[in-house]
Amino acid sequence: MNCLDDLNLFVAVAEAASFTATAGRLGMPKSSVSRAVTRLEAALGNRLFERSTRHLRLTEAGEQLWTQSAPLLQRLENVLELSMAHNEAPRGLLKIASPYELGILRLGTVVNRVLAQHPALEAQVELTSRHHDPRAEDFDIVFRLQAAPLPDSGQIARRIYDVPRRLYASPALRDQLRLETLVHPGELATLPCLMSPAEPEWQLCAPDGQIVTIQPRGRLRAYNVSLLLQGVIAGLGIGLLSDSYCSEAVKRGEIVPLLPDYPPLPLRVYALLPGRRLMPAKVRVFLDAVAEELERGDPGSAAPHPVR
Repeated sequence: MNCLDDLNLFVAVAEAASFTATAGRLGMPKSSVSRAVTRLEAALGNRLFERSTRHLRLTEAGEQLWTQSAPLLQRLENVLELSMAHNEAPRGLLKIASPYELGILRLGTVVNRVLAQHPALEAQVELTSRHHDPRAEDFDIVFRLQAAPLPDSGQIARRIYDVPRRLYASPALRDQLRLETLVHPGELATLPCLMSPAEPEWQLCAPDGQIVTIQPRGRLRAYNVSLLLQGVIAGLGIGLLSDSYCSEAVKRGEIVPLLPDYPPLPLRVYALLPGRRLMPAKVRVFLDAVAEELERGDPGSAAPHPVR
């Protein structure tokens, strides 16, 4: 057994505060674990543990060695695991949760392509308006759309891309309320609007770069963007909609954009992941395929760097 193996065993004992528990977890004789620590102490010329019949605690030298070596060993283990993961074929069940519109418009194509490329992989997709947490629920990836940054700084996430949006109304409502004369978002406070309960405030970017915050009011509130689009087409109010989702309605002349000089902040698409340091092959290939799909045909900008 080399010095690096002995160091690994020392870190395991320090974290468990027990030779017996470490030996049991690793399936080794307790005497082998004890000899490894003794060899390391002899090599370093320092006593690393204070031992008694009831207690085991680190000495000052042991505390210093553990503090410095544990992160390095973890990093080395992650590098080795990541290298092996890149050679691993995606397999098993990939469980995904996504908002309905994103799943219908984008993820279906990706799921079909990934499954065709990897015969050992299965997928289960739940389209929902609920905010699932992959750390507490059995999902490999949870896609979330929101205008603001993620409020939970401890959530492991990857910002996938941004969805451009605009304010839209039906031509009939535009003519009835003379919306073509709108020059400032502040005027929206007195106009009928359709909104999502998940976004009670609208933030628009002024020509000078300042953010204008509006609290819309209206008779229809829904999480589902399809319902909001139908309400805008029916003339019930002004809606904040993504350009890609309502492009066909614009082409058909059913809705028209408003306030072109005050674009709303884009909708951010995040992929939330469980609190794992290593990304499984099935998750990695799927997120890579999502990025490729968006680069081919989405007006949003890819943002592959992880954010926390």
